[in-house]
Amino acid sequence: MTFKRSNNPGEDIKRGLEMPQKRRQLIAESPADIPVAVYGVNRLAASLHPGTLKAKITDKQPVGVDCWKITLKSLREDGSFPFFRAGQFVTLSSEVHDSFISRPYSIASSPKQARDGRLEIIVQKKGVFSSWLIDEARSGSIITVSEPSGDFCHDDIRDRGHVLAVAGGSGVTPFISMMKAIREGSEDFRLTLVYGVRTREHLLIDPADYQDERISIVPVLSDQQAEGYYNGFINADILSQFIEQDSSVFMCGPDAMYDFVTHELNKLGVTRIRRERNCVTDRRVDREEIYRLTVHIRDEVYALTARNDETVITALERAGIPAVVRCRSGVCGFCHSRLISGEYYLKPEDDFRRQADRKFGYIHPCCCYPLSDMEIEIPIFDL
Repeated sequence: MTFKRSNNPGEDIKRGLEMPQKRRQLIAESPADIPVAVYGVNRLAASLHPGTLKAKITDKQPVGVDCWKITLKSLREDGSFPFFRAGQFVTLSSEVHDSFISRPYSIASSPKQARDGRLEIIVQKKGVFSSWLIDEARSGSIITVSEPSGDFCHDDIRDRGHVLAVAGGSGVTPFISMMKAIREGSEDFRLTLVYGVRTREHLLIDPADYQDERISIVPVLSDQQAEGYYNGFINADILSQFIEQDSSVFMCGPDAMYDFVTHELNKLGVTRIRRERNCVTDRRVDREEIYRLTVHIRDEVYALTARNDETVITALERAGIPAVVRCRSGVCGFCHSRLISGEYYLKPEDDFRRQADRKFGYIHPCCCYPLSDMEIEIPIFDL
C-alpha cells in the first residue's frame, strides 16, 4: 500500500499513522490461502538438474558381438531428458534381485534426441548390472536415471577445433553422441575417430551412417585382415596419419588400450590426452578379510559386512542399501561421505577429493576399500 505525497506535511503524517490500521484491515480481509508462485529460474533449474528421474525401457537391440543398444523413454511430465553435452554419461539404478545397484553409461544419443525424450546407451555384457539389463530387464521396465554428468566433452575454450578420438570396443559410445551432435548442429568441431575392435563383427557402428565432411572414421581390426581396414593395434604409425598439429586427443576404452595408446602417442610428442575414466574394480588381496560396516543415512543406521577386496559402495549395494553414486571412479565426488571411524585403502590415482574433504575426513566410497571395521555417514539417495 502506497500513497502520494501531499503538499500539506501534517496530512502526510496523519495518513502515515493510519497506514498500519489499514494494512491490518486488508490482511484480515484477504483469503487464507497462501499464493503459490514458481519462478521461471526455478523451473529451469529443476529441468536442467532434476537429480534423478524415472525412465522406461522401450527397446533393446543387439549390436556387435556382445553389446546391446538400450533405448529409454523419459517419464517426466514434459517427456524430455535433461540437457547434456555430447560425451557425458548417466547413471542407471535399479533393484537387481536382493541388491540395489547403480552403474554409469555413456550416452549414445544426441542432445536433440534426448530433448525429444529418447535416450540411448550401449551396454556390454560384463558385470552384474549390465547382464541384468541385457538378460532380465524387459521392455516396459522402469529404472532410475541420474541427470547427465562428466567432462568428457568438447569445450570451445579448452579444446581445439579438431578432435582425434581413439576408441576401443564399447568405448566408442561417447563418440557416437559427438558425431550425432556434429551432424545435427549442436556441436561445431571436426572429429576423426580411430576405432579399434577385434573383427568387423565387433563394430558397433556402420561408418556409412555418419558420413559428413567434418567426420572421418578409421576402423582398426586387431584379429582380422580385411580390405579397407587397418590391421593390428592402434599404434603411432596409424595415429600419425590422422593427428594434426592443432588437435585435441580424446580416448575411451579399456585400461589396456589406455596404457598402450598413451605410449604410442608419447612417441609422437602428444602428452595431453583426455581419457574417460573406467569404474574402479575389485582389488587384488593376498587374503580376504571381512569387516563390519556401520552406515548412517540421516536417522537410519545400517549394519552390514564389507570385504577388503571390494569398494565400500559395492558392499552397500550388495546389502540392498540405496547409495548415492555416479561415476564410480572417484572423479565426480557425488558420493562423498563422512568417515566417522575406521581405516581404508585408496589408490593415489583414484584420489580426486578436494583438499577440504581430506582435511575434514570425507571419503569417496566408490573407490575406497575397507582395511578395518568402518563407520560412515552417507547422503540420502533421492529416488
